[in-house]
Amino acid sequence: MYRKKVFFIGLILLVLILGLVLKSAKKDNYTEVMEKNTRQELQELENTIEALKDKPGVEVVKTGDTYKVNLQEGTELGLDETEALRAESSIEGNTEKILYRDFIGEEKMVIELNYYTPIPVKPPAPPKKVYSGKLSILIDDVGMNTQTADLFGEIKKPVSFATLPFLPKSSEATKKLKDYGFQVILHMPMAGSNDQLNSRTEGILMPEMTKDEVYKRFDKAIGDVGGMNGFNNHMGSRFTEDAFQMKTLLKYAKEKNMFYIDSKTTSKTKGYSMAKELGVPTYYCSKFLDNSKDVEDIKKEIKSAVDMTKKGGKLLAIGHYHKNMAIALKSMAAYIEKEGIELVYVREVLE
Repeated sequence: MYRKKVFFIGLILLVLILGLVLKSAKKDNYTEVMEKNTRQELQELENTIEALKDKPGVEVVKTGDTYKVNLQEGTELGLDETEALRAESSIEGNTEKILYRDFIGEEKMVIELNYYTPIPVKPPAPPKKVYSGKLSILIDDVGMNTQTADLFGEIKKPVSFATLPFLPKSSEATKKLKDYGFQVILHMPMAGSNDQLNSRTEGILMPEMTKDEVYKRFDKAIGDVGGMNGFNNHMGSRFTEDAFQMKTLLKYAKEKNMFYIDSKTTSKTKGYSMAKELGVPTYYCSKFLDNSKDVEDIKKEIKSAVDMTKKGGKLLAIGHYHKNMAIALKSMAAYIEKEGIELVYVREVLE
């Protein structure tokens, strides 16, 4: 009986010992597998971080087991979840810190992700077009209606206008043209060779007038159309040929800081030369575009003006305020540009 008891006790002890041995062996195998997986996953993480160096806008610096990564917001990292490593993440401001621990809680790797917002890079400005000449087109006789202003408003190019005072819509048309962004000057009536036409033109300057009369009429014309910084002559062959009267008028215009465009309605004009002598900013007309009001004829004259501009470098041409002039100029705007000629306001050709 005693021997049986000893046998069973020994058997129980043997089973216990075998169990402990098997448990220890199983534990050693688990540890070995987890350590192997940890090494593999750490290597995969390192490979992923190293690959980030090839991404634009990413900077990677390694110090010991810590990787510091500077990268743009929204950059895809490709950091996959791991089985053997436990990730602990914390965020402070624009920095995210990821701490990786192994299966027994030992710290293995730290990744610091510093996100930044890139400064937008402005695209380079397109190269500035180089022109071979400047063409200024001045449209005279504004004032009979406002509808024609809308036709010119479709051109969307620098065009200048000269408003004739005392017409039914002088101030309204001037305002509309200015609202379109155009430059508008005063088209000052001056005595021409036709006495009958002179007598029908309100506010006209005559050669026999006194200085005070010239000043008064000039001021009245400006008041009718609104403030202006420049003017040219409407008709004017008799008045602009008179050196004394042109000096009187231009000295007064200089006091008002106004420039003068000589419409050159006569080859004997003293306007341009007198303005130069007095130091008044000035220029002159070299071509009229619409002696014929036919659209095709006007287009031919515009082509001629372009050719003249190419030869001389700059040109001022005069047209008039009517429908066909607007139609012709609108259709020729692309041609002028294509020929390397820049359309400019009159102020850009002054001397």
